[in-house]
Amino acid sequence: MSEVVGPDFLLEKRGVHRSLDAYVVAAAFDRAARQAAFALGDGSLQLITLADRETWQEVAAHDDAMLALAPDCGPSGFVSGGDDGRFRRIGGEGGVTDLAGFGSKWVEHVASHPGDKGRGLIACAVGKKLHLMDGAAAELKTLEHASSVTGLVFDAKGKRIGASHYNGASLWFVASKSDNPRRLEWKGSHTAIAMHPGGDAVVTAMQENALHGWRLSDGQHMRMSGYSAKTRALSFTRTGKWLATSGAETTQPAIPTNRS
Repeated sequence: MSEVVGPDFLLEKRGVHRSLDAYVVAAAFDRAARQAAFALGDGSLQLITLADRETWQEVAAHDDAMLALAPDCGPSGFVSGGDDGRFRRIGGEGGVTDLAGFGSKWVEHVASHPGDKGRGLIACAVGKKLHLMDGAAAELKTLEHASSVTGLVFDAKGKRIGASHYNGASLWFVASKSDNPRRLEWKGSHTAIAMHPGGDAVVTAMQENALHGWRLSDGQHMRMSGYSAKTRALSFTRTGKWLATSGAETTQPAIPTNRS
């Protein structure tokens, strides 16, 4: 049996670390895997080019705390949200551009997709509203929910966008003219969302140290409990074989999409 390698070993042998002056709110790689970025609670962003991991660039991204970060829809750069009410684009060189402003309302969640034929998609959540835009920040539609949106995710093809919220999640077709979502219902507070790369399963994190999932082909439910802490982050691997989550010391297996 192969030896289990701990995270400290990986950090020492293959990584770099640095103490920062503010709480790390989110982290992301750009789509070309050339840069990493760390969003901080003081409104700044730490930008690192992976070919030169000892040089960290500080970017003044928001006037107040950063709340959300995601790779941009293009190969480089990032999109971010903050409690200054701004949805912003941060370029690979550190330039900051306003995409939208929402006054005193917080931009708590952001997401993006490279789109079809280079026509990217970006989205942000402000309270109960999901704002969907094209890559040039032209608003395509605003989708409203019964309660505050707590997480955003595009499917692998960019055809649907999912939002978690109280009592479940909603799936919207990006190009639909009717804008009637598929509602995935389960009582309780759902605080984050992930979609299987194959498009047939959705998983949410819940307030009570558990995950809840739906298989979209037949609506079958899945529940994964027993976490030692709240799951604040979850993501499927590229092939969908595994679902990595916070809230525990190990990764958790993905929902089998072929189980009857």
